[in-house]
Amino acid sequence: MPHSVLVVDDNDMNLALIAKILELEGYQVALARNGREAIQSVVRKVPDLAILDVMMPDMDGYELCKKLRQPPLNVAVPIILLTAMNSDVEKQMALKSGANDIWSKPFDMELFRRRVGDLLKPA
Repeated sequence: MPHSVLVVDDNDMNLALIAKILELEGYQVALARNGREAIQSVVRKVPDLAILDVMMPDMDGYELCKKLRQPPLNVAVPIILLTAMNSDVEKQMALKSGANDIWSKPFDMELFRRRVGDLLKPA
């Protein structure tokens, strides 16, 4: 059974691009355009990996990450935040929110594929 990845971004172009990359690698992809949709998706099926955009209206990626990590969801899968801003403050905020890592946009597609593959390898 292929690994599942939840991708959350309010930008349809970003969603389509990331989904295509992941689907070409053989992953099942669930898409959400905001934090509310993401939480509903996780309630239905916990993914093997979550990739969250930081800059979203209503609930940013940091807040969504915190909600996923805390009860009642208690999601224990790797969570990656994607951001256009690349600063140490952003990195610290990502780790404080419970993310495993924060990756910068735009990203190199080959590096993105490799990093996702590494996160989903059996331990």
